[in-house]
Amino acid sequence: MKSVLSAFFGIMILVFGLFAAADVIQTQESDIWEGLEVDLTQLSIRNDILTLRFKIRNIGDESQTVEFYFKDCYIIDPTNQKKYFPLKDSEGQYIAGPKEKDWEGGRYRFSIDSGSSSGFWVKFPVPADNPEAIDINIPGFFPFEEVPLN
Repeated sequence: MKSVLSAFFGIMILVFGLFAAADVIQTQESDIWEGLEVDLTQLSIRNDILTLRFKIRNIGDESQTVEFYFKDCYIIDPTNQKKYFPLKDSEGQYIAGPKEKDWEGGRYRFSIDSGSSSGFWVKFPVPADNPEAIDINIPGFFPFEEVPLN
């Protein structure tokens, strides 16, 4: 009985580990902030709106303050050579968050301690020509390339 329970819990830990690893679609390093990486953790499409969720992780030794404007985020349909910016609400604010300030449509700004992380999300229109993959650009990080849309 004890060996059966041990085997069961061992399998459960393995399965959980596989699902946890599957939560990251792609990871990119920062080209500005030392020791930071950003994970694309979710991509969903509903009602012709593409929602992207990210987690910035500080794997370095020092705290880092990350700051960028949502207006500088964009996706690219490389097949059809089209660029798309985040959606805006009726007041001209980008549909993204969390926002530290509403300046220029919204700004993300967080101090991330070593070993910690901070998440954010951005909504885009679904590219009109239904490409199989997109490229995603987040200021301060290398581009995510060939991210499948299915």
